[in-house]
Amino acid sequence: MPLDPPPGGARLRATYAAPGPPLRPLDDDVLTAVVFGADTPCPQDPRELRIDLVPLAGSSRIEVWRGGGRARMGTAGPIRHVEDGAHFAGWLNIDESRVGGILEAAEAAYQGLLRLQADSPYRHVWRVWNFMTGINEGQGDEERYRQFCLGRARAFAAIGGMTPVIGYPAAAAVGRQGGPRSLQVCWFAGREPGTAIENPRQVSAYHYPRSYGPAAPSFSRAMVVPGPLFLISGTSSIVGHASLHDGDLDAQLRETLLNIDALMHRAHAAGHLPSSKLGADSLVKAYVRRRGDAAQVDRGLQAHFGPDAPIMVLAADICRSELLVEIEVIHCG
Repeated sequence: MPLDPPPGGARLRATYAAPGPPLRPLDDDVLTAVVFGADTPCPQDPRELRIDLVPLAGSSRIEVWRGGGRARMGTAGPIRHVEDGAHFAGWLNIDESRVGGILEAAEAAYQGLLRLQADSPYRHVWRVWNFMTGINEGQGDEERYRQFCLGRARAFAAIGGMTPVIGYPAAAAVGRQGGPRSLQVCWFAGREPGTAIENPRQVSAYHYPRSYGPAAPSFSRAMVVPGPLFLISGTSSIVGHASLHDGDLDAQLRETLLNIDALMHRAHAAGHLPSSKLGADSLVKAYVRRRGDAAQVDRGLQAHFGPDAPIMVLAADICRSELLVEIEVIHCG
């Protein structure tokens, strides 16, 4: 049986944490602790979710998500999940060799998560993260990212007509730099709907032309969820639908930050956020393709967001091979 909603308008919130001692047990209200790096220490707890992306800069290695009440674990087939009565966190890992490839893994993962949420009180999927190996391998439509997008789109098409889930969640899809061929999908959902925000500088991803693959990417640029909490998708140096500044890290970083600022201003202008500026409790995470770029990206983010902004820089491949950096933001309004 699902938990009853906690009293008092519970909020979903996130913080970064350093992995150093002492390793205290996770508090009862923690939905999940996302641990980056295979060697990062963390308290042993079934709510721990480990992502094998190497941390490169910033003191934080763990992303802690808290809800509004005592969290309860559960399973549904391959899906592990945690709920608190208002919020739901789920994750699964699919071995591609067991299903045929990345297309089939994506379709199976998204059919599973969409069916689960449609049959639960947490019908509204707010934010999804996708991690896969070799994201840029393959030519043309056979590129693994394009095949992933096709599998995800097929799942939305198959399930979309039979669930109240409306629109696409905020999302990111990045590549692990090595490791087994598997698809790791993690997400948050809630009882209340979020509000999707699109970037006036960019074509919505789900409207990309056919030249980017057999199916357009199925995600929104950002999502405002009750709290308010502003969840900005993985954002890169794309204007319209074209990648800009091939090979120029500084220019790509500036363009990416302009896109993030545009999303913040749009959400604020629409009345969803009290300010268009990031706060000290907002989180910035950057994925960099070339590990040697981490310090430069970290400096650029500190210059833009301020020296006290919580920043994490991770090694990861980006969904387009010409892109060097991708940034996402969790903004507590």
